[in-house]
Amino acid sequence: MSTANRIILAGVFLTLVSSGVLADDVWLTDAAQASKIAKEQNKDLLLLFTGSDWCPPCMKLEEEVFSQADFLQEAQQQFVFVVFDFPKEKELPAELAAQNKEWAKRFGIAGYPTVVLADREQRPFGITGYRDGGVEAYLGELGDFKQKRLRRDEAFEKAKDLKGAERAKMLDEALSEMEQSLAELYYEDIVKEIVEIDKEDISGLRTKWNASKDSEIRKIIITDILMISRLEKPAVAISFIDEILEEMNFPAAQRLQILMIKLGLLRKSKQLDAMDALLDEMIEMPELTEDSRQRFIVKKILLMMGTGRREAGLKLLESAIVQAGGRASHLLLAKGQMLFSDKKYEEAIKVLDSGITCGDPSPDVLIELYGAKADCY
Repeated sequence: MSTANRIILAGVFLTLVSSGVLADDVWLTDAAQASKIAKEQNKDLLLLFTGSDWCPPCMKLEEEVFSQADFLQEAQQQFVFVVFDFPKEKELPAELAAQNKEWAKRFGIAGYPTVVLADREQRPFGITGYRDGGVEAYLGELGDFKQKRLRRDEAFEKAKDLKGAERAKMLDEALSEMEQSLAELYYEDIVKEIVEIDKEDISGLRTKWNASKDSEIRKIIITDILMISRLEKPAVAISFIDEILEEMNFPAAQRLQILMIKLGLLRKSKQLDAMDALLDEMIEMPELTEDSRQRFIVKKILLMMGTGRREAGLKLLESAIVQAGGRASHLLLAKGQMLFSDKKYEEAIKVLDSGITCGDPSPDVLIELYGAKADCY
């Protein structure tokens, strides 16, 4: 926009203000009044949280955008403006200061300037702040948020006539028009409905919308498992673990953590067959890396050898090495260490050399291979 046009628009704006048309209606400070106007005029709310007399980005945003006549004339067609000021050089009336603090808490304001875009029901649908680019860029961003809000509402409207999984998907489509953190905080009732409909996670919506809560619940449950495994008899703790694993899905790392606790309880109660079965279950988990899989195979072999089943353990080791093909470094390390314990040093060195040269062993395994080889001399 040319300087001449900007001056003309500024002149128009000043004329309107001096005539009283926009006086006291541009930046309102009474949030309740602004919300009432938004409902009456079917507009959204633009909530500005600012530090007007001490915050440089706040001052830049006001100077470059919010004080510009062309911005105000355009944006006022869609929004009712409300300013929540937190000055340092002047003292606000107590009632106004309390209102500003309350609304800042409501929207979790942590820095200034923060601009919250909310619908006429005060439900936020976008958050922004200072942006380079002046009026044109800012209007563009507000327009993008506005379109998302319209698509959100369209999806909400469609969801009214749907049930079950289709309703959950449409509600998800509506909430996905906003940042997920925003939806989780301010649309909790809708999130709960989506999660309840997809409680078996068939559509993956439970994971999408309840992941953080599920994660916290899982952490608490693992803490309970650890406590019960220390305080109760192994049979009681094992039963509790089995019930939990039956009722809840855990990410691979947490599931392994729980199964390792169970393995320790089985070892404590000398349930060898159950230990073998549990290790087989862990070995077959599809999420395991090849290195982790081999470590669990070795753990099972050592268990077998430590419980009087040496020949069966060695047979399993040889079979696992063949199945692993050229990527058996961890298994070859275990075999080399066993040969070393039997004082078969030359054979151990050959096996360990095979482990060093095979299939790109991990750095940790490589260090162990070289260390075991050094011990053979």
